[in-house]
Formats: sequence, structure tokens, C-alpha cells
Amino acid sequence: MFINQNGVLFNFQYFDLFQKKGLLSFDALWNQQDHYFFTKKRYRIVSAYQINGSKIFIKKYLAHIEEAKKEWENIFLLWSKGFPTSVPVFFAMSQDKRAMIGTEEVNGEGFLEIVQNDSSKTAFLISKIAKFLAEFHITGLFHQDCYLNHFYYNKNLDQLIVIDISRVKYNPFFSKYFFIKDLAQLKFSFYTYFQNEALNFWNIFWENYNNEFKNSLFLAKLIDLKVRLIKRHTERVLKRGGEI
Repeated sequence: MFINQNGVLFNFQYFDLFQKKGLLSFDALWNQQDHYFFTKKRYRIVSAYQINGSKIFIKKYLAHIEEAKKEWENIFLLWSKGFPTSVPVFFAMSQDKRAMIGTEEVNGEGFLEIVQNDSSKTAFLISKIAKFLAEFHITGLFHQDCYLNHFYYNKNLDQLIVIDISRVKYNPFFSKYFFIKDLAQLKFSFYTYFQNEALNFWNIFWENYNNEFKNSLFLAKLIDLKVRLIKRHTERVLKRGGEI
């Protein structure tokens, strides 16, 4: 259940918390200070705040508010299909084409952080991602920003969580294209983070993924072709000083 206050849509469970802090308008939320996390990338700012003991992440869009709308919608789509993602707290848009999404801090630890601290868990977590993504694809969902840094794991619940879902598509036309793109992005991510071990870990992923969702050798070749295209595009963007 959500409450509309001054054009901001609040999760009713958080409404009193924001009311007590005087954060019931777009400007009040946008201009908060004392963040404990901050990053800016092109047209988005992500910051995190402690609000009366609750940890809230706010993603601010300086442009492309259609992306913010889509991410908000996709949060509910994924939960409705049984795939854990961010917990929605609020959504707001301004007259001057800015938008914000507030979510709870993810109740889990980032995949990359886990394996950097304990590499013995890498194969286990890769198998988790493989099964999660196979079920995701079988359901007709495609992430389209499918990199390892977008997966979190809650060990207490034995639950995988996926974030940054503004590009998620559900039952798109010519779904095979989006399927190949997801897997190629992920494989590119393996090369980025695992380097010399990338193929060994990819083979673990591919075996577990195919236990759920069988694929042909030809499809594997198409994925490799897409990986090369992603690599070429990434190198061009970085060479001209852009951000990925």
C-alpha cells in the first residue's frame, strides 16, 4: 500500500518515518545532506542515508525520467514473479524533469565483495546465479544490464537478489536476442573480474544454467560473438573518456 503526499508516492510502512523527519516533499528529499554513500554516473546520483535507524538508498535522475519510471515498475514486476530485488520506499518526479526512487538497503552482500573476501565461495555463488538466471529467463524476464556487480546474496535466507533493473524486459518480441545479450554481458563480466580464471568459472555457470535451461552449441557461439562486440564497444567508450 502506498500513500501519495505532495506528489511523492510513499510506502505506507515508511510514511511516519519520513513525516517525522520533514521529508514529505520532492525538494526535501532531493536536498538531504549527511549521506554515508555517494556516487554520480552520467545523469544519475546514488546516495544513501540513515533515517531514524533505517538505511535508505535514493537514486536521483537528472534526466531520462522514463528510466526511473521503468525501474519503479520493474521492482513490482520482479517481486510479483518471485524474484527478490530492492524493496520500494518512495517514488517522486518533479516538474523540471527530475525523478527519484527510494529503496531499502539491500538485505544481502554483493557477490563481488563476498568472493573478494573469500574466494572459496565463488563456485557456490556462481551456481546460484546460474539457477537464478535460468529461472529468470524461463519466466520471460531479461535483465539487459546483467553484470556480476548487480547480484547480491543473503546467506541467512539463502536468497539471491538482483538490482539495477531499469532495463528489464518481460516477454519481449524476439526474446532470443535479449537472452543472448544477458548471457554475453555476464560472460564479459566474468572476463572483467576473473581474468585468467574466467573460463573455468564460466564453465561452472554454463553447466548449472543448462541443467535448468538447455541450450545448443550454436547459441554458445552467438554468446561469444556478442561478448566480442561488448568488449569492442566498452573499449571505444573508455578510449574517448566516457563512462560504462
